[in-house]
Amino acid sequence: MINPSPLPPLWAAPEISCARAEPLAREIGTVLVDTLPARGQVLVLESNRLLFRLIGDHELKGSLWVDFNTARATRRSRQVGSELLVKAARIRRVEQPLLIDATAGLGQDGFLLATHGFQVEMIEMNPVVAALLADGLARAAEVEQLAEVVGRIQLHRGNSVERLASLTRKPHVIYLDPMFPERSKSAKVKQNLRLLQHLDAHTVSPEELLTTALATQAKKVVVKRPLKGPYLCDEKPSYSLKGKAVRFDVYLV
Repeated sequence: MINPSPLPPLWAAPEISCARAEPLAREIGTVLVDTLPARGQVLVLESNRLLFRLIGDHELKGSLWVDFNTARATRRSRQVGSELLVKAARIRRVEQPLLIDATAGLGQDGFLLATHGFQVEMIEMNPVVAALLADGLARAAEVEQLAEVVGRIQLHRGNSVERLASLTRKPHVIYLDPMFPERSKSAKVKQNLRLLQHLDAHTVSPEELLTTALATQAKKVVVKRPLKGPYLCDEKPSYSLKGKAVRFDVYLV
């Protein structure tokens, strides 16, 4: 079957029923194929997870999926007070602030914030990335020690600018991570990020995102930037928190 969509087709493992695979393909907006392609991008639905693969690329032989039940995620969740992002987003005297992660991606930062007590709304525009993220959240919800965290997360598929411009409830914090890495084959760029680069077509302007986020009059807008990178939109923040490789610019509204 020829895929009329620019999105990768979905192939389901033999043990997956059509009743499960077909609705997922419709939700993503792609086609369900009977045969695993010999080359190119493809989504693979296995019995226990959804994967993105780039078949035929000898440098990227692995798969991309979302997994919150990892040792690294557990370690970050236990580092109370040491995560710069949590420090940057925290609101004094608010126990469970509402935070909108307007550039959710694979959800690692949003999940970290939910682990530390934030009520998080993730927004992801790319339908493939959103499907991978939804799959990861669904699996995390089945893990006893993660179910409470997932309960503080809502995933919204769509355009972040449109979503922010039509909010009915003002959030305490808006988080933006417009740091999508430049295309690179450097070994220093992790395989997951390099695979994710193949899914970055559905994006909005970071400048438009910041302008819209500031207009919501949330108490705080937090922007993740390269340590030595310029301010987004040349807009000087109220203050910055700096780490070894990144910094968080904080705009108090």
